Amino acid sequence: MRAALIPTVMLLCAAPVFAQGPQADVQLNNAAPVMPRQQMWNRQPLPMGQPSPTPVDVSPDTPVVTLDGICEDPRASASKTCKTIVTSEQIDKLTDLLTPGASPAAHRTFALSYARLLAASAAAEQQHLEKDPAVAAELQAQLKLARIRVLANSFYHHMDEHAADVPESEIQKYYEEHKANFDAGEVRRLSIPRSALSKGAPPVDPLAVKANMDELVARASRGEDFDQVQREAYTMFGIATPPPSTAATLVRRTSLRPEEAKVFDLNVGEVTQMVSSPDAFIILKLESKQPVPFEVAQSEIKPILQQMRKTEELQNAAKNVTADFNLAYLGLLSAPELFVPPGAAQPLASRGTEQGLRPRLPFRRRTPMGAEVPRGFPPPTR
Repeated sequence: MRAALIPTVMLLCAAPVFAQGPQADVQLNNAAPVMPRQQMWNRQPLPMGQPSPTPVDVSPDTPVVTLDGICEDPRASASKTCKTIVTSEQIDKLTDLLTPGASPAAHRTFALSYARLLAASAAAEQQHLEKDPAVAAELQAQLKLARIRVLANSFYHHMDEHAADVPESEIQKYYEEHKANFDAGEVRRLSIPRSALSKGAPPVDPLAVKANMDELVARASRGEDFDQVQREAYTMFGIATPPPSTAATLVRRTSLRPEEAKVFDLNVGEVTQMVSSPDAFIILKLESKQPVPFEVAQSEIKPILQQMRKTEELQNAAKNVTADFNLAYLGLLSAPELFVPPGAAQPLASRGTEQGLRPRLPFRRRTPMGAEVPRGFPPPTR
């Protein structure tokens, strides 16, 4: 007897189906196509009046399927003494490897598909189909793809682990060097919307607008009530709609546009000059200012440093490898990045990429038996 382990090629073949989502039914989709009659056999109804069985939880070492006639050594004869046992623990590990968090129903579906694939694989070995040049070529190609994928995923996983291990001293250093980014305070805003000024005729003179805004800045700087200044500003510019409140709101320097963030460079109680933003003419007054405590800021800083570490590692990796892409073939205007930036899809991780690289079963028999076939992939052209 033996405890079956899934071949690397099986994992590669199964991955596209698992990529559909953790709640999807999991099937090994590289087995032979299921014909309508086979589907009917697979879904035979239960006898009338017999309820559907309810799946039960079992211990990890409980056999899920026992296959008599399948040997551990593919070269051995598939005699009745050969036996392969697949346990619940093995199914769970394999399913979680392909799709972490898959539903219990997905585990059960995978167990059935895996057993069928093992049986079909054993039948193929009995017929020595691995000696078919087309099959041998695909095996070699799939093994190479599996190795590439495992190594690539390991690289990105190692990068994520290294990036996550940010020492507190590094976070503290970033906080000290970027203290201005962690300014917070209460800010009052006087705003004249550009859209309201553009409705009148003739067009508003920009110089006249600036002169009026400078007058409002002077009044606000003398300590006049901000709401009163804004109400009179609306009257001055002929805006009929009621003005919004100028009540102070707590904001961060980094939450403001760069031209507005300069309010934090002022002393408390001071007023900015007119700020010309894309949608309004603005005057800001700083009512209070205090730094965000390190204890609060560190949860914000850590993701920043993690992203910086990932970017640095990708840049270091890119120093050792260059790529000359055929942009016409790819349909691109500029060369894509070879090492995927953090947050983007990883190479060979998408279903589309794998599906495109994997040969299809119906085309395997195109090469005659005994014909010479190339080994692996042809060398890349540059």
